[in-house]
Amino acid sequence: MAAAPPAAALSVHNHPLVRRHYRVATSAIEAFVDLVEHCVRVLIPGALIHARPRMGKTHAIDYVALHLARQRPDILVLRMSCEHHRSDFEGPFFSTLLGAAGVREPQGRTIAEKRFALIRRLSEQLQMRSGHIVVLLCDEAQRMSRHALEWLRDVHDQLAHHGFRLITFLVGQPHLMEQKAQYQLAGDEQIVARFMIEHLHFRGITDATQAATCLASYDLSRYPEQTGDTFTAFFYPLAYGAGLRLEHSAGALWNGFVQAHSAAQLHGTTEIPMDYFTRAVESMLINGVQWDATALELGPAHWERAVRESGYVAAQQTVRMQV
Repeated sequence: MAAAPPAAALSVHNHPLVRRHYRVATSAIEAFVDLVEHCVRVLIPGALIHARPRMGKTHAIDYVALHLARQRPDILVLRMSCEHHRSDFEGPFFSTLLGAAGVREPQGRTIAEKRFALIRRLSEQLQMRSGHIVVLLCDEAQRMSRHALEWLRDVHDQLAHHGFRLITFLVGQPHLMEQKAQYQLAGDEQIVARFMIEHLHFRGITDATQAATCLASYDLSRYPEQTGDTFTAFFYPLAYGAGLRLEHSAGALWNGFVQAHSAAQLHGTTEIPMDYFTRAVESMLINGVQWDATALELGPAHWERAVRESGYVAAQQTVRMQV
């Protein structure tokens, strides 16, 4: 999270929840973290994580990066947002990698100079950490071409030559699985074996138990960290003091989404994208200013309102109209 302001400046408007600048865990995110830790532990060079749009992939990448920064400071974590290009050019690709590595100033004009600058930068950063592992988190990885993966394979080999390990996580839409199958059929096993060994289907919230896992994070996360109130206590100080915990409302919130899904006659089973789930919770917490009381009980009506304000139904209907 961002650095906290002085205690005197704390207000609803300063809170990271209002600014949507915070990270909470879900069952899917915890599975992602477990996969990353597994790959790091046994040095698996690459994994593929796929999900439908708006399921919270970018949020999960933020969470994983923060987790590694706290638990494994010796690991160098890079984040790269994969861009769509009509044509493949090696120069822009390495410029993007240099940017992910924190290099802002121009680093040579030729591709060879950019490659050298990248390896030098990564080596310096790893030596500062006394580490030997680079974790690269690639968002929207379905945009990466075969050529880009080949160039990334070269980086992997160059780092290995210096005694360092590159572990790449390709995070993107379901099309990634189709790309993996195409590479296998085309005999491009070097790409599959380097970047797509493990895979994880990243899901949204699919039941009340998973909803409880997410809601518990609001009951436990503090702002400022270590010393501040939990998110729930900050917005509902009276009710929290009397025993209110969002985790206890998991069934009511999940039922609110299920009923909204059914009433709108949306197709398929209910799977709530992280974006809309957190918006519902944020709506509930922000209303604490007017609802907070020692006798408050958050019932179905409260959560049905929160679900409406999340925009879930309108978004799903828009997607259905576009299909």
